[in-house]
Amino acid sequence: MSRSSSALAAAAALTGALVLPGIAQAKTVSILCKGGANSCKAVLRVAGGASREKVRITLSDTDLKLRRVVAKPNTIKGAYELSHASYSLGGSLYTVTLDAVQSIPRGATLTFNFAVPPQRGK
Repeated sequence: MSRSSSALAAAAALTGALVLPGIAQAKTVSILCKGGANSCKAVLRVAGGASREKVRITLSDTDLKLRRVVAKPNTIKGAYELSHASYSLGGSLYTVTLDAVQSIPRGATLTFNFAVPPQRGK
């Protein structure tokens, strides 16, 4: 192993990253959720599809939870999948993995609606 290969391998090990030649790395898209302390909406363009695309949504407050996802046009329902959803940074960042078919038309979007969950017993 050459000195530069050793250095690259050491750097990858330290950062937890592994880059293999010929294997495409998943894309990450970051979007801002627009709104306030009680609710916000984030719009993601999905035209042309996605493969294991990581979507990071910065929320407008830490108490917000995903209420629903609206697909437009309505015909793209079933043409995408959201998985591995999680909250981090004290609840201010929502991350999800998107897979979507390539045939999704231009202008197609997913709108993520977040809101403060209703309080039980009141």
